[in-house]
Amino acid sequence: MEPRCITFLFTDIEQSTRLAQRLREQYPQVLEQQRSLIREVIEEFQGREIDVAGDGFFITYENPEDAVTSAIEIQRRLRAADWANDVGLKVRIGIHAGEALETSSGYTGVQVHCASRVCDAGHGGQILASQEVKDILSEQFVKDNKMTVLGDYLFKDFYYPCEIYQVHVPGDDAIYPELRLRTVDKRLAVMPFTGARKDDPVSEWGDGIAEELINALSRIHGMRVISSIPSYVLQSSEYSYREVGKILNATSILTGELCREDGRLRLEVQLIDTSTGQVSWEKQFSTDEHELISMQDKVTLQIMDALECRFSAGEDPEIQRRQTESIEAYDFYLKGRRFYLQFSTVGMKYALNMFERAVEYDAAYALAYTGIADAYAFLYQHMEPSSEILSRADLASKNAVKFSSCLGESFTSRANVLALQHKLSEAEEYFKKAIECDPSLFLAWFQYGRMCLASGQLDKAARLFEQASKVQPDDYQSVLMSAQAYEALGSRTLAQTLRQRGVEIASRWIDLNPGDTRALTLAANALASLDQKQKSLRLLKQALTLDPDDSMVLYNAGCTYSLLGMINEAMHSLERAYDRGLTLKGWYLHDGNLDNIRSSDRFKALMERMEEPVGTR
Repeated sequence: MEPRCITFLFTDIEQSTRLAQRLREQYPQVLEQQRSLIREVIEEFQGREIDVAGDGFFITYENPEDAVTSAIEIQRRLRAADWANDVGLKVRIGIHAGEALETSSGYTGVQVHCASRVCDAGHGGQILASQEVKDILSEQFVKDNKMTVLGDYLFKDFYYPCEIYQVHVPGDDAIYPELRLRTVDKRLAVMPFTGARKDDPVSEWGDGIAEELINALSRIHGMRVISSIPSYVLQSSEYSYREVGKILNATSILTGELCREDGRLRLEVQLIDTSTGQVSWEKQFSTDEHELISMQDKVTLQIMDALECRFSAGEDPEIQRRQTESIEAYDFYLKGRRFYLQFSTVGMKYALNMFERAVEYDAAYALAYTGIADAYAFLYQHMEPSSEILSRADLASKNAVKFSSCLGESFTSRANVLALQHKLSEAEEYFKKAIECDPSLFLAWFQYGRMCLASGQLDKAARLFEQASKVQPDDYQSVLMSAQAYEALGSRTLAQTLRQRGVEIASRWIDLNPGDTRALTLAANALASLDQKQKSLRLLKQALTLDPDDSMVLYNAGCTYSLLGMINEAMHSLERAYDRGLTLKGWYLHDGNLDNIRSSDRFKALMERMEEPVGTR
């Protein structure tokens, strides 16, 4: 049975054990009165009672607004009940929406556990709802029912924080204590580490050390590590540390300098408090060149101590994702990954060169093979759809799996290639393996979502993009692509909310890097759907001026023109995208942005020119 998206509501009596001890033989009667009240509300608002364990209920709703209204009504009736007030009975309520598997006895899945944790975080009389719930409520409902954001909180055993809102009950002026959780109030920006002398080859290793620390620190409880790309852009700017902190919404900045001194390598790192712009912690490390990589584990642990943080439960503090002991190989891999994440044909060619250089230093370097596979897969889809390119991607992805026992990146690369070979069921299994190995791997969730969107599995694609956004909150692509999937599913209100959020994130990226054509085209597309035509066309023109022959830029331009009703411009862009290598039919056939032009003769003629069957972008 396939998982379903549902809204979950949990209730729990505050300090029920103490209440039972105090009331003694009266407690069963009070408990039954509470149950009768809640069951009346469940029936009135079309809820489904899944379970009642002791003093708490597990209830599901098809309509999230019914769930929130039920919670308000439960609290309102309890406040009006003399029997509840006389004994001091107070109920906390938590609401969360997500995917769960329906079983013979109810529902199961991680989102059910998340909903339970939302409830546990509150206090008696309080209603808490997750960001996922707020996002699917209608705009009018949110206006009519006051909801106050309380912040990002991290549940035990969960990888990602949950943004929690308090739903206010009319007439309730109570001030509740802080939630019974640890808030995520630390945001760290890691700047690229510089070299004391630019002519010293070791100065090029600084980026690798910084990326290593980002990988490790991202697994820490209670902290978000900001994507390296905006940090790298700002590193060469004239902004002060306080200004950088404000731009990136970072509470701390990590900087470093690497140099050679008396035949050894010296690394000096500093933590900057962005509220003051002052150094809050600094440390020097010295090592031999061949021990530089292993030294980074010590650096990570000391930074954690300085930030008063810890690894997620069950995590080994030793960094294991490197897969190489060659600092040169690792440095080339990281440089290649940054070029890869530009998602442009020019950047991909540079990335491929960097990955191949990495393999020259370490012929068994699994991560480098994943990069080679990913780069060839991208070029196959967007520039040169030849059997030779696909064969190279296939070989590299097999090597990536061969040289790693359980590496999410390797399984993701293999999944991408299998999808291009139209082996979608096998690809799905490898995506699942990738996520099982590393639930914090953004590209696994994101690429899995892309495959599902391209093959018309819109509901699954939307959920996968949402999860990718949780892993990397500063990414605009996953937010905007989930909006596209929800739009195609008919959830226009949610789609528009997501688009607004995605445009905000993309705009920050564009401010930092005006040459990012990916951000420009996706923001332009979202603005077109938000009825902001002039802003959309301005960003689209900027992208086309920067890279007029990139097939991905042209395809996205065609989608945007289609949304704006500019049919000739849309077809011209799509035809050029095809001529420059974007020949896979999946996106053309299933992309809801093209609904306006799909019945045109020019579009039908373009489809006839395409020999590739359904694939992925």
